[in-house]
Amino acid sequence: MILKKAGEIQAAQLAARQNAMEPLAAILADRIRLISELAATEVPYGKAHVAAEAAGWSASELAALGAEEPTHRPRGRRARPNTKAAAPLEPDPSADIPSQTPVNA
Repeated sequence: MILKKAGEIQAAQLAARQNAMEPLAAILADRIRLISELAATEVPYGKAHVAAEAAGWSASELAALGAEEPTHRPRGRRARPNTKAAAPLEPDPSADIPSQTPVNA
């Protein structure tokens, strides 16, 4: 009798847990889909934002219109490495060590 009642209680608890999970699982699936769709806009949004700035819009003007700074800015052209060697430093004559003369000589 006690085991049967315990089994019924556990079954009811399990059913309640499963019923509560159904709407959460549906909403979670929607959130995952929306996050994925939002992530797919990051690169084109970044390019469009940079193009707007290149056309003369300031970052603050774009922000005032709701176009916030993109999280990932497109990569620009890489700078060429500096092929010129640094010129050797000339010794500074004013930095010469003064001659050492004995004090009690």
